[in-house]
Amino acid sequence: MGKELYAFDFGLEFQNRMLALMLADSGFALKTIEHIPEEQLYSDAHRYLFGRIKEKIKTHPESPSYLEIEDHFTVKIERSRRRLYKSFILKIFEIKLAVADIEFVKDKMTEYAKRCAFITVFQGAQTLWNLSKPDEAYQVTMDGMGDLYSINFREDASIPIEKFEEQRQLYLFKSETRNKIPTIIRPLDDMLRGGLEKGELGILLAHAKGGKSIGLVHMGCAALFTRFGRVAHFVLEGTTEQTIIRYQSRITSIEFTRLEKDELTDEERLEIDAVGKRHTSRLDLIPFNQHWKYTVQDISDKIVELQRHGRKPDLVIIDYADLLTGTGNKEHRHEQTEVYRSLKTLAMVHKVAIWTGAQAQRPPNEPELKELLRARNISECYEKVRIADLVITLNQTPYEKYAGVLRFHIDIYRSNDADITLTLIVNFKKMTFFSPLLGYLEKADIPEWMRAKKKKK
Repeated sequence: MGKELYAFDFGLEFQNRMLALMLADSGFALKTIEHIPEEQLYSDAHRYLFGRIKEKIKTHPESPSYLEIEDHFTVKIERSRRRLYKSFILKIFEIKLAVADIEFVKDKMTEYAKRCAFITVFQGAQTLWNLSKPDEAYQVTMDGMGDLYSINFREDASIPIEKFEEQRQLYLFKSETRNKIPTIIRPLDDMLRGGLEKGELGILLAHAKGGKSIGLVHMGCAALFTRFGRVAHFVLEGTTEQTIIRYQSRITSIEFTRLEKDELTDEERLEIDAVGKRHTSRLDLIPFNQHWKYTVQDISDKIVELQRHGRKPDLVIIDYADLLTGTGNKEHRHEQTEVYRSLKTLAMVHKVAIWTGAQAQRPPNEPELKELLRARNISECYEKVRIADLVITLNQTPYEKYAGVLRFHIDIYRSNDADITLTLIVNFKKMTFFSPLLGYLEKADIPEWMRAKKKKK
């Protein structure tokens, strides 16, 4: 629908370079083929060559060679037009594309395809809205925005083998320096190749009072400590004041209860002021705890508002997404599916990483906290697991709680092998999750039993 309304008004030279790139890069051809309106191409010769590329790409994931095209037009095209077609096709095959030409064609085609997709989404949503179907209009918009964001012809789909290592190193560099939000739990960051990526949705799964909120504060602080952009923390459970104190405790290593009771020395007060200027200036705490009807659209609107004020987040924390509502009157598990699908779309559209928490089912026949939680133990709706990119479960027996350790089980991760358990040192009084491999634990953060063990040695 969008292609008919948005004209393919690229000139002769651009279309020649576009066809040359499709012949040279089958990955680009495969990505773009369905976005190009064949009827709007410059000439019959352009349409003929495009048709040959399209036919070959649909049957084999590669562009046709000159000999394959010549064999076709020698048989299928009338004699009077063969010379013209042959001359044109040879001209396209002989085009030498500079890097700047390739980037220009990919950028322009990406922009064109996005505009067409936008028109299609807008018209579909508008039609549903006019039919008094606001819920369906909203869902079409959210799904369509996710598809629109995924359109990108700039990334190399076909890499010459001699350039592969160079491209891989460039990708890793970009991922680690621009797109990944670290957790500062070294083994976890190693597995995630730098952290949770923008566009990804991570879930911390635990029983009630199992450490979800503290874990989410840790993830927010990890982004602040590494100075990786801005953090927006949406508070749906508890009070905003409690969350503020959790951040202060995690950043200063002052116990939560002392901060809550305001039992602070003058030096500690000065430290909190200093940390506020150094870290929390990049943190926005958004209270979504005034009523029970907040939706993903409310979160999206708030991100847009923050962006207008120059405070667009790189990391969004939602404590926690199970408390968000969907649109319309749906059964609760269907509502939860809609919420998590919309969150994944939001992550992709706004180019943010999202951490949230989810409640685990209570085991019916065994004492709580004794088993290893798995993603399948998520409450309400298993679809949440299918939608998320990363699911980590928090596991702690009563003895482990006393000993100050917690089992961090990485159950599902789309981009790497998972099913790995990390044993972390935890101090819930100071909101801390530490990996013993980090090597910079303060003495006060080491559990008493560990300190006694070291003294014996």
